[in-house]
Amino acid sequence: MTMNLTGKRIAILVEDLYQDQEVWYPYFRLLEADADVVIVGTNKPEYRSKFGYPITANVTVDRVSANQFEGLIIPGGYAPDILRRYPKVIQLVKEMDGQGKVIGAICHGGWVLASADVLRGKTVTCFFAIKDDVINAGASYIDQDVVRDGHLVTSRKPEDLPAFMKTFMQALRDKN
Repeated sequence: MTMNLTGKRIAILVEDLYQDQEVWYPYFRLLEADADVVIVGTNKPEYRSKFGYPITANVTVDRVSANQFEGLIIPGGYAPDILRRYPKVIQLVKEMDGQGKVIGAICHGGWVLASADVLRGKTVTCFFAIKDDVINAGASYIDQDVVRDGHLVTSRKPEDLPAFMKTFMQALRDKN
């Protein structure tokens, strides 16, 4: 039985060099749960993954606001290092955090959270290579497959996606 997320609108941020599984696995799981999934890019219609797989954005970040979504996923790969350079991305993450919306970050996605200054006092996990970055941004780090701290859900790597998505989807349901 799938978790029903009818009426929930979720944004997935994309930029070049995104980690394939960390975009597509959540995308299909959310569609399966009947959520409305919006691919949000930075400044162009199409992006290529680390392995060259294309994805087309539905909209650019300058045309969305936190009020339009119940949740946000920040996938990893090298895309987060590009995403965090866009003030509109940082603004969206800060607004979603301020509104208590569910935010999920996988792997290097923690870089965007650090740049948005939403990690202070939170307990999170991430890819081990950015552990120092999330700690220096004020978070407590735990090395486990998924960590939920309130409306923030974090995971380490693609192998953690099943636990990440179960927890992310449960956080969305808990918001009812």
